[in-house]
Amino acid sequence: MDEINPDMPQCDVALVIGANDVVNPAARTNKSSPIYGMPIIDADKAKTVFAIKRSKNPGFAGIDNALYFLDRTYMLFGDAKGVVGELVKELSGANGRH
Repeated sequence: MDEINPDMPQCDVALVIGANDVVNPAARTNKSSPIYGMPIIDADKAKTVFAIKRSKNPGFAGIDNALYFLDRTYMLFGDAKGVVGELVKELSGANGRH
């Protein structure tokens, strides 16, 4: 976290796989949150976020993740291995489109 967080505002894309509380900006911004003050990866500071999860269910802390509701966050639901495989195909042009 200490190494990557200073660079997050310059990141074009953050790919979050299965994480919840450890990328929840409430830990930084919401003093009434049960995770306030917890160290997190500042994924919300990237220009675009792709979050791969099986559902939008809360994590261990039992609270919603504000990251998942940002306009620049795209939720990709499903098994991470399958979703990442599909992303790689799309980005590599293996789907037949150029």
